[in-house]
Amino acid sequence: MTAAADAGGAPGPVRPFTARVVRQEWAARAVTPMVDALHLQRDRPSVDLPPSAYSPATRAVYVYRIRRAGTDHVGVVADVALRSFAEGRVRGHEAVEPHRVDALVSVYADQPGRAEPVALLHGCGASFAARVDDVVRGEPLLDFAGPDGLEHTLWQVHAEPQAAGLLAPLGEGVHYVADGHHRVAARLRAWDTAGHPADAGVLCVLYPLDGLALSSFHRRVVGPVDGDALLAAAATRFTVTATTGPSGTDGVDLYVAGRWHHLAVGAERAHGVAGLDVTLLQDRLLGPALGIDGPGDPRLEVHPDHVALDALVARCDADGGALFLLRPPALRALTEVADLGQVMPPKSTYFAPKPCAGIFQL
Repeated sequence: MTAAADAGGAPGPVRPFTARVVRQEWAARAVTPMVDALHLQRDRPSVDLPPSAYSPATRAVYVYRIRRAGTDHVGVVADVALRSFAEGRVRGHEAVEPHRVDALVSVYADQPGRAEPVALLHGCGASFAARVDDVVRGEPLLDFAGPDGLEHTLWQVHAEPQAAGLLAPLGEGVHYVADGHHRVAARLRAWDTAGHPADAGVLCVLYPLDGLALSSFHRRVVGPVDGDALLAAAATRFTVTATTGPSGTDGVDLYVAGRWHHLAVGAERAHGVAGLDVTLLQDRLLGPALGIDGPGDPRLEVHPDHVALDALVARCDADGGALFLLRPPALRALTEVADLGQVMPPKSTYFAPKPCAGIFQL
């Protein structure tokens, strides 16, 4: 946990924080993916870093840019009060796995200075974006190629008027967790154990609502699958249309027995989780027609949408399986899930790119 009050505190739920920043010449060795992206291994590959690898501790906020495929993803790095998560002003949309939370609690207890920022989404408008742009026009503190192969750039903001101009708007309204639900759950558990200290926070990168790319996971049913029977079952719950390939429209695309079909859901959808394509596919077809309970069923493979489509089609041709292509929901559908206090089905969506660990030491 961060402690925003360590140097006098700051009003509001989004605050500056005190940290050491990795020096430019050490970034390639010190910066890593998040711990939960490394399957919760408590020991990273051995890297001996001298104390001089990080700058002296400074109280500030930061602007953090990740550049991917010509697109800039720019957020503000700040401390966000844990009470904001507990009180519902920061809302999640994913269920967490207790064993992963347990492991992270242990990791953070052993390494209290570990700084692995959570990615949040905020609804601040154009005037706020202009303030961020003003910072980005300045000289960066850090610019390096991350472990993901992307360009990561960091600007420090410690001048009071400029920092306040970023923090005050971020302290208003509701934010949404994009990435880091397990990290939040682990920090909240430690906060509960400590008796809810008012100054406790979690390090976050706050992006605009459209500041990260929302992607989906596809479903592949391991063969053999009776294509005719599957299509007949689909026709009782969806409007099924034969196509020559993925449609690129709302609904689900199905590849089975060497043929493509589009499954249209219909105009009327329930609010929240019940109206999502991934839920409708599971409840209307995967469960009733194939007896598949969801991710974790040995007959179901789940693939992120960056996996080559040709490779997935080839696997279906080889074993007689079925492929369901799912598009990410509208961001508004995801925030509605969070506003309703619901959680997405497992392996539904993910945000990218992800911030890295090791840039800061708390």
